[in-house]
Formats: sequence, C-alpha cells, structure tokens
Amino acid sequence: MKVEIEKIDKEKLETARLMVHEEDESIRRLSGFIERENYKHMLLSCYKDDEIHQVKCREIFYIESLMEVQYIHMNGEIYCTRKRLYELERILPVEFVRASKSVLLNTAKVERYKPIPGGIMMAEFENGDSTYISRKYLKGLRAQIKEGLL
Repeated sequence: MKVEIEKIDKEKLETARLMVHEEDESIRRLSGFIERENYKHMLLSCYKDDEIHQVKCREIFYIESLMEVQYIHMNGEIYCTRKRLYELERILPVEFVRASKSVLLNTAKVERYKPIPGGIMMAEFENGDSTYISRKYLKGLRAQIKEGLL
C-alpha cells in the first residue's frame, strides 16, 4: 500500500483519506485508530516489582538494553520489558530513534545534544539523564534533526 503525506497549514483540519479496494475489518480498525488519534497516545506494557504497568510512550525518555532486558527510563521511574529493541523500534512513534546498538531515545524529550570527542554525541534529557549517540547512528539522526523530521 502506498502512503502519501501532505503538509498543510496549522489552521486547516488534519484529515486522513484511505483509498482501498475493499473495506474489511482491518481497514475499519485502522480508521478507528486514526480517528481516535491512538498513535499520539500509545501505551506500552511494562513491569516493575512484579506488577504490570501501562506507560505512556510520550513520557519515556529512552530505552536501554542490558542483558536481554530493556529498561524504560521515565521521569524518576524505570520499568522493564522483555520486548527486543528492534521490536520496540517498529511499534513506537517516530520520535523514537536508535542512538546506539543498545539504546532507543525519544527525541521529543531531548533537551540538548552535546558533541563529545571521538565523533559521538551526548543526548541530555529534561530530567537530567543522558545517553550517548554512537557514530553509526549519529549521521542519520543529525540529518533528521536538520530536516525538521524530529
């Protein structure tokens, strides 16, 4: 399926138009997902202290992978998930980008980027936490920031 995106003025109402051969249950679910703007308020199931929590993705600062467990860093809280980083990368909103082999960061929560000797960069968050952006991912991230995609 081809996706077309058109930027419009802030004063205009955002709309989505689905042109399909047949309307089935999956298309109706997609339509409802878009209409309710669920993509803006996505929840992620995590655990902490043997309890399952639903965390709002927009409140996540970064996700760090250590020994097959992904630690979800939020403002003063850390949750865990067994989902792999590549799985999270596929389901999380576009603000989440790969910063290194073991980190996904939420660019909407980054307060500043600081270059570090050696060709890497530090991302500092609103809550005082920070994480490194490796050389491998820095070029792509820098291009997205300059283009205003993030």
